[in-house]
Order: sequence, then structure tokens, then C-alpha cells
Amino acid sequence: MTSFHPDLSRSNGVVPDERINMLNASAKMEKRQGTDQASLCEEVHQFGESSSVHGLKYVTGHSSSCCRRVIWLLLVLTCLGVLVYQIIDRVQYFISNPVTVNVQVNYNHTLMFPAVTICNQNAFKATLAAEAGRYKLIEDMFTEPEKFNSESLKKYSAGNLTLRDLYLQGAHKQEDFLFKVVWMGQTLTANDFEQYVTDHGVCYTFKSSERDGEVSSPGIENGLTLTLNIEQYEYMPGPHDAAGIKMLIHDHTDIPMVHALGQAISPGSRVFVGMKIIELENLPKPHGTCQDRSLEYLDTYSAEGCRLECLTKRAHQICGCRALYMPHRNGEPPVCDLDQYYRCLKNITETFPTIFHRICSCPVSCNFRVFETDLSYGTTSDYSLRKYLSSNDTSKLAVDLLKATEVTSRYEDSKFSKVKDFYVKLSQNTESLSRVYERLVNMVDYLIDRTGAIFEDIKNHYDFKGYLYKFQIYNMEKNFMRARDAMEERHVHIVSLGYAEYILIIEKTIRKLSDPRFQDNSSRLFLYETLKDKIDCRIEIIERVLVNYTSLKNAYSSSERIFNYRFMDSPRSHNGPVTPKKLITDSVYHNDYANKSTERYEEYLNDTVKALNLCKNLAEIAYVNGMVNETTLGLCVEDFRFSMRNWVYIKSLFYYEIVDRPKRILQERLENFEMICNDFQLMFQNINQSLYSIRTENTDFGASILKPIENRNRILQRYLNATATKLEVSEVFLSNTTESILAKFQLYFQLLKTRQTTLTDWVTQLHYNAKGIWESIINDEDSLDYYNFVNKSEYSRNITEVEVDLNDSFTMVIDAVRFSDVIGGSDAQLLSTFDRIVDHMTEFKKSLRIDSNFIRDNLLQINIFYREMSYEKIDQQIAYNMFSLWCDIGGTMGLFLGASFLSVLEIVDFIIHRGIARGRTA
Repeated sequence: MTSFHPDLSRSNGVVPDERINMLNASAKMEKRQGTDQASLCEEVHQFGESSSVHGLKYVTGHSSSCCRRVIWLLLVLTCLGVLVYQIIDRVQYFISNPVTVNVQVNYNHTLMFPAVTICNQNAFKATLAAEAGRYKLIEDMFTEPEKFNSESLKKYSAGNLTLRDLYLQGAHKQEDFLFKVVWMGQTLTANDFEQYVTDHGVCYTFKSSERDGEVSSPGIENGLTLTLNIEQYEYMPGPHDAAGIKMLIHDHTDIPMVHALGQAISPGSRVFVGMKIIELENLPKPHGTCQDRSLEYLDTYSAEGCRLECLTKRAHQICGCRALYMPHRNGEPPVCDLDQYYRCLKNITETFPTIFHRICSCPVSCNFRVFETDLSYGTTSDYSLRKYLSSNDTSKLAVDLLKATEVTSRYEDSKFSKVKDFYVKLSQNTESLSRVYERLVNMVDYLIDRTGAIFEDIKNHYDFKGYLYKFQIYNMEKNFMRARDAMEERHVHIVSLGYAEYILIIEKTIRKLSDPRFQDNSSRLFLYETLKDKIDCRIEIIERVLVNYTSLKNAYSSSERIFNYRFMDSPRSHNGPVTPKKLITDSVYHNDYANKSTERYEEYLNDTVKALNLCKNLAEIAYVNGMVNETTLGLCVEDFRFSMRNWVYIKSLFYYEIVDRPKRILQERLENFEMICNDFQLMFQNINQSLYSIRTENTDFGASILKPIENRNRILQRYLNATATKLEVSEVFLSNTTESILAKFQLYFQLLKTRQTTLTDWVTQLHYNAKGIWESIINDEDSLDYYNFVNKSEYSRNITEVEVDLNDSFTMVIDAVRFSDVIGGSDAQLLSTFDRIVDHMTEFKKSLRIDSNFIRDNLLQINIFYREMSYEKIDQQIAYNMFSLWCDIGGTMGLFLGASFLSVLEIVDFIIHRGIARGRTA
């Protein structure tokens, strides 16, 4: 081995000789260590070659390569790690003192039937609580239990009332609760059940005797069949809110902890409870926790009994009393009264679950029995329902149901306060309705008076105006148009009468006078004189017509009547003012036809006279000279015909556009006015009839509707005063009479609201017609002179002023017609109240029915039986001992290292031997 020695001269502060000595000593030590290391490697190699641990020789052998040694070293270490893990796991398992459970199924010819405890979910019966005067007390105790305390008891003076009296006297009775019981085909009575107070309240337990309780066959026929009436109609507030029962199947010696362990069953069910017995044997410490010990208040130990006894002792120690369901010896400790319960016991029972494990030691019993149940459910069949309903029991159920419903309806605040609210609300509705009725009566009376006054006022106006129109028409007919008729009768109709034949005769006569063959002078003279007279006569008639025409035209142009006839009782002095001057004057010039007729009427008559004079000259020439100018004769004839033809047309225009026009317009005015007046009268008649009909209906409403409604409110008051039953109230409100009253009530207000709309429309139309009448009166310019003449100053006003007065008058009427504003929602409110009362009473009557729903809500059937004639026995056994531990460790060593306990000893021996050798060397 080559050693490196540094330069000694470079060492600072060390003597060279001393430095040399230190280096020599160090070299000797290194040599010795190398020798020791070589010896240890050799020993390890030899141990690996000779050890019984598989794979070790490949790690320590000289012939193995480094790679192979590393691989085998990893394998050996891995297996060693697994070994260590398994040893730790097995040791921990051994320390845990494990046990095994042995399940053994045993078959017996007979099995003992267990005890069956049944509790109604509702702890108190309403009728019994009411009879004892404790309904309100119980209701307050359990409606808001967190607010009820010992101070609340003072309200009922119930501090000294014991829990025993409270529960036992108010619980559902056996004979009512146990509707029907069949045990192995035999019918039992309620006396075959024991009354038992549990943590769930008053319950009833079936315990068969040892002789009668042996069951030899499985199945429903060899079990217990219970038909129960939970009396849900008797339910009231209590410690539990569910509906139905709670059932617990337990050993005869066990305390039934129904509230904690019981199974809930709802009404209307058909329940099949198949049972199986399981017996358990537990190990004591250290492998188990079971322990059997004696109890002070109970003969048989159980964990539940121990827990209950611990609670009893704590209650006795702190409160000096116990709850009714807690165990006791000869009545000690005594049952708490309500004052003690709320001052002390209630807090003890509520806090006990949180401190139970700290203050009580209640190990599991070493030997006990449980009953495993398998529940299957069905519903009550229709056949069973019909069977129940056809039985004689329904009559008793109906009586009990009515009694209970009356009690709960009166004592339950929610139900009683609802009826009270109905009474208060209906009282308010009827009072409001009475006020509405009085206002409606006054409104209708006011409307009748007001509309009558308006009608009489308008009627006076339109009667006057109608008379005036007729007067004016008569005045036109007799004092103006009568002149035309007289003219027509005397002269005018002759002018155009047969004018074509007339001119043809003249023409032929002239030709005859000019005929040379007609030479008889006397005849010719006679013919000429006759023709001349005829022509002169017609000309004279035309001239008279022109005079009459001028007179008639001037009368119309000046509006001056020609005659002075008297109209009815009106003096002749009224003829002048009544004359529609403007209308008459306007008729002369109102259009082109009128202007044309006045201009051409006289023109065509003058042209006719010219034509006739020409014909007369031609006749004279023909008579004197015996000759005629045919051209002139033809022109004369044609002019006459043309003038007559056009005059006839112009005359008709003159008559129509001028002479007849004022009367025609006046008649149109009268017709339109009468139409408006007729509409006004019709509207008033409709309004008046409707108002009188409403007045009659108001009278009927007060007598036949309002009074009966008030009477129905009085029966609610009687119920509140306990002088009437709810059944009596429901019969009144659900009667056909009440239904008829409400129908009439609803119809009355519907008609009233409908008539309001109709009356409003009619009054609006009446207003419109009245306005039209006034407009016809005031806007008639042809009547102003007569208005002033007869001193009708109101007709001289502006129409705007009249409209203001009419609007004010009719607005008051329309405001009074608004019945709905007066009614408001009073009718709907009363109907709503009645609807709610009727619904409530309907539900009340429905609740009294003994029908299929009642059966489903109150009855249930339970069949309890053994599924098979066997029971399971479950034993706890020690699962792991020391020998098993060493076997597992040895097996793991052999599995992973190919070693045994001797291999461990070899390793220990090697370590000890090596340690001794090193000690000697040192």
C-alpha cells in the first residue's frame, strides 16, 4: 500500500519528529482496521454459506458478481420487510382479542310466542280529555312544548296533577283501541291484554302463558291477528304527531322500549309480520364487553333496563320522583306531578342522553334474545271495507265519531277559532250589507223622483214644441198654401188643361177659315167669333193666373199670410208670430230651381199669351182674306206648345221648391222631433220600469234574503255560546234553503250590477235625447218670434248654457245609478264568507261519514306469526390465541425467507458470537 506523506517543513507550529510519530501511529491503526474488516467479511461469508436463510449465501458469496449481490440483497430486504409487516399485523390482531361468531340454526317442534306491545301514536283521547276538563291543558302542553313551563300550570291549577292521572285517565281505552283480536283461531277480548306504560305512552301488551303460548306451526293461522281502531277522529295534541300505531315484539322479561325500538305502522294497512328468534351469547372481557349484574328495580338484567334504571335513580336523586314509565319497587320512587315534571324531570329526561355514557355503566347482557321481524304490507281490500261497513259496529262508530268531532271542533283552537272568525266576518258582512241595502233603497227612491222630475220638465218643453210645429204646419196649409189650392181650383188648372188639343182645334179652325171651299159667311163669321172668344177667354184666364201668381209669390217673398185661419184654441193674433218667416222667405231663393221657377213662371205664361194673340191675328186674316201663312201658323202652334210644356214643368217646380217646401220641412222637423221625443219617452219608460222593479226587488231582498242571512249568523253565535251543536249549524248552512237564499242573493246583485250598466246607458241616451229636444227648440230660428211673443225666455238662451244645466242634472242621476260603488265588494265578501263556511261545514259533514276513507284512516290489521319453526343461536368465541400467532409468523418466515425460528436463533447466535469476539480482541 502506498502512503502519501506531505512535506514536513511546510507544517506550521509542529515539531518534525512529533509529526513523524503521529503519522506512524495512524498507519498502524489503518492496518489493524483493514485486518478486522477482512475478518468480518470472511465471517459473514461463512455465516451466509451455512445459514438456513435462503438467498443469503448469494449476497455474501465471493463468487457472485456485484450486480448479482445487489439484486439478491434487494430481494432479501424486500422479503424481510414483508415479514416485519406481517409480524406487526399479527401481533396487533392478537392484542385486539378478536372473537368469532358462530351461527347455529336450531329446529324445534314448538316455539314460545313473544310478547307484543302496541301503542297508539296519539297519547290522548279528545273526548276523555274534554270530560276530565284537561283538553286545553294538554293542548297547551304539547302544541308549543318549548314555551310551556311550571308557570303555565297556574292557569289551569294543575300543578298537583300527577303524570299517572294525566296519561292513564286520558288514554285510548282497550275496548275501543283493540277492535278485534284473534289468537290461533280463537277470538280474544281486550281483557287478554295488559295495560303497560312505556316511553311512548299508555300501551297494551299481549303475553301468552307458557301453556297457551306454545306455537307448533308457522304461518298466519298459528299467530296473532290484531284489528285495531286508532280512533284518529279522537286525535289531539300530544307528545307524538304521527297517525297509526307503534309495535314492539320482545321477550316476556324485557321492558318494552316502544318509542326507541318500536316499528311504526300507518292506518289502512294490512301488515304481515314474520318473526324469527335470535339468541345471542356474548363473551366477557377481554374478548367482549358483556356483563350480567343485578338491578335494584328490575329482576332481569338488560342494557335497556340498566339504562332506564340509571335514569330513574338520577330522577329520584335530583327530583325526588320519576316518570310514569320508569321502573320502581312498590311505588318508590313516586310518580312526579306536573309541577315536578316541568320544574325538574323534564330537564333530566332531555339532558340524560348526552350524559348517559358518563354517569351510567350499562354493559351488554351476556345472554339475551331478540326477535327479527320481516314486515310486508298490503292495503285493505274493497271486500273487507264492505264487510266493515255492513257490520253492526258502524252505528257505534258513527256515534263515537260524532261525539269526538263535536269535541275536537269545539276544543281545538284552530277549528273553533275558524268558526269564531266566520261569525265575526259574517257579522261584519251583514252589517255592511245592511248599510248598503239602506243606501240602495234611498238611491232608487231618489232616482225615481229625479228622473220623473226631469221627464216632466222635458215633456212640457216637447209638448209645447210639438204643438208649435203643428201650429206652423197648419198656418202654412191654411194661410199660405190654401191660396195656391184656390188658384188651382179656379184658374190655374185650366191653363194647361188639354193644351195640345186646344191648340190643335185653333189650328184647324184657322185652316177652315182660310179654306176657299168654305164660303158661307154666316158660318164663317160664327166660327171666327167662336175662335176669337175661345182665345180671349184663355188669355183672360192666363192673366188672372198671373195676378194670382204674383199675389202668392209676394206672400212667400214677404212672409205675409194670405188668409188668417185659427188653429185650435190659439187666437188669430198668434198667426203672425208663429209664421216661419225665414223658412218661407228662404224657400223663394233657396236654390237655382226656386229662382228658375219664379223667373220662368210668368215668362212662359206671357209667351203663351203672345202665341195666342198671334193665332188670333192669323184667324182674323184667314177670315178676312181667306188665306193663312202656314209658316207663321206653325210657329204660333209650336210656341204655344213649347210655352205650355215648360210652364207645366216650371209650375211643378214652383209648387215643390217654394209653395210646398216650408210645410215639407216643417213636417220633417216635426217627424224628427217626434222621433227624438218618442225615444226620450221610451228611455224614460225603460228607466222608470227598471227602477220600480229594483224597488220591488229591494223590498223582497230585505225580507227574504237579508233577514235569513242574519238568522244564520245567529246560529253561529249560538254555537259559540255552546247552545247549539256544530251538526245543527252544518245542517242549517248546508240546507237547500240556504242554497236558495245564496242563489237569490247572488242573482240580486248580478241583476243590480247588470241594471246599473243598462240604466247608465239609458240615462246617457235620455240625456242625449233631452239635448236633442232642446237643440230642436233653441236652434229653430223660425220659432224665435213666437217664443218672444208668448214670453218663452228660456228658449232664447244659448245652447251651451242649456247643455251645462243638462250635464249637471244628468250627472247627478248617473252618479246615483252607480250601485257598484255603493255595493263595493260587500256582496263578494259575504259570498266568500258563506263559501268558506259552507266548505268548512261540508268538510265537517264529510268527517262524520263512516265510509271506506274512514275505515282506511282508522283501522288497520296486523298478522304476527313465525316464518318457520327454527331459531338462530349466535355465540361469540375466541378467534386468535398465542399459538396461532406463532404459527402465522413462522409460516410467513418460511414463505418469504425459507427460514424458521431456528434461522432466527442462528442470526442471534452469530451476533452474540461476533460481539464476544470483538470484546476479547479489544
